[in-house]
Amino acid sequence: MFARHLPRARLVSAVLVGAALIFLDPLRQSALTVLRLPFLIAKTGVAVLISLPQLPSLARQNDALRAELLQRQVEDAQAREGLRHAQQAGRLLETVPPGRRGLVALVIGRSTIPTQQTVLLDHGERQGLSRESVILDAAGLVGRVTELHAATALVTLLTDPESRVAALVERSRETGLLVGRGRGRCELLYLDVDADVQEGDRVVTAGLGGQFPKGMPLGTVGQVVRDEQVGAAWASVAPAARLGRLEEVLCLPPDSS
Repeated sequence: MFARHLPRARLVSAVLVGAALIFLDPLRQSALTVLRLPFLIAKTGVAVLISLPQLPSLARQNDALRAELLQRQVEDAQAREGLRHAQQAGRLLETVPPGRRGLVALVIGRSTIPTQQTVLLDHGERQGLSRESVILDAAGLVGRVTELHAATALVTLLTDPESRVAALVERSRETGLLVGRGRGRCELLYLDVDADVQEGDRVVTAGLGGQFPKGMPLGTVGQVVRDEQVGAAWASVAPAARLGRLEEVLCLPPDSS
């Protein structure tokens, strides 16, 4: 009897499963997903097999795109730097005194010897520079050209031990000699012991000797030392020019030219 009823039970089960697939949407979707899975796997495998020969070409295209992106980034950085240089050059040229001719040069080298405070410019005799040309940045006097070549020039900075500039205390009009002491330092020498010089005073060029125009910013007075025994005083001076960060500089002919 059990055997006779088995086909009927299978038929009822099939009907129930079919009804569940029809009327129970989540169950129907799961069943369809299971049925489609082998076809999806086969389709994916075929797509992978078809794309395998294209992989080397895709890799080359990817490398080319990366190289192009890098080139664009380099060009963009160069354009930004060129714009910054043009803006800075324009600001420097605006400071040229009336009736004088100036040009802007780039600093392309710097001495690594601690006792030698010099920089190398990308302009020389061909561009109109001469020995003893005055070099400035936007903040003040940098130094002067001491060695001239066809396309380059060596500039001795204010802080070089060989540098000597006649100086004037702007507030009190006291005069002295600004001497380089290396390592970014200068000293104002040959002051009277009772000279009216105070910390924070601005120091400018005195305009003596016909080399530097009068009134160019040199720096700011720091410590003042007075020696009653020798009857003299001297002061440390922090340069106004940003000597450690020079990029573009303004070149002027010496005042006597």
